[in-house]
Amino acid sequence: MNLLAIETSTEACSVAISHGGAVLERFEHAPRRHAELLLPWVQSLLAESRTSLAELDAIAFSRGPGSFTSLRLGIGVVQGLAWASGLPVVPVSSLAATAQAAAADGVTTALVALDARMDEVFSAAYRLDDDGIMQPLGGERVCPPGQVLAPQPGPVHAVGVGFERYAELRDMAAGLAGSMPGTWPRAASVLTLAQDWLRGRRGLPAEQAQPVYLRDKVAEPAKR
Repeated sequence: MNLLAIETSTEACSVAISHGGAVLERFEHAPRRHAELLLPWVQSLLAESRTSLAELDAIAFSRGPGSFTSLRLGIGVVQGLAWASGLPVVPVSSLAATAQAAAADGVTTALVALDARMDEVFSAAYRLDDDGIMQPLGGERVCPPGQVLAPQPGPVHAVGVGFERYAELRDMAAGLAGSMPGTWPRAASVLTLAQDWLRGRRGLPAEQAQPVYLRDKVAEPAKR
């Protein structure tokens, strides 16, 4: 499938395109620069792949959880492109995309923790299936770092920046099979998961491109 993917759920920003079996990606850890980077990257990847929006099958996007501002910005771009081109959209979890990025480095079971601010993390666990897709082991949650639990049994890798930023999670990671705090959700991983999603389902209309925050209040400290 020929897809465009946009990932803006965290401090990192990325755009990727798959066309004719090849994948091209732009990625940068760029806090507060998402608005500056997104559309130029989309335009440059379309030019580099010698394709147009009309030749794509869908636009995949990271639906969160993640930063309120950057998620809204990314999804706004996705909706604008989808409406302009008549393309469907495909939502992908930012936590699953982080786990899928770790799978590219050989991880088979990932406990993901992304910084949710307010002394909390977004967390979920995943295991690689026979098709090379990270499948969830339970639901996504937002919680204090001390409430993150590793799945059992088997070797588990700690994946995501939360394991670097919170002492409780650094301690947990020391007892796991490995720690990869520098792994971020990436648009290339969003592409992989979107392709899997589309094997059994159709894309959604542009108006259904909506963020998932997990947290009801996005601007107030969590009550402890």
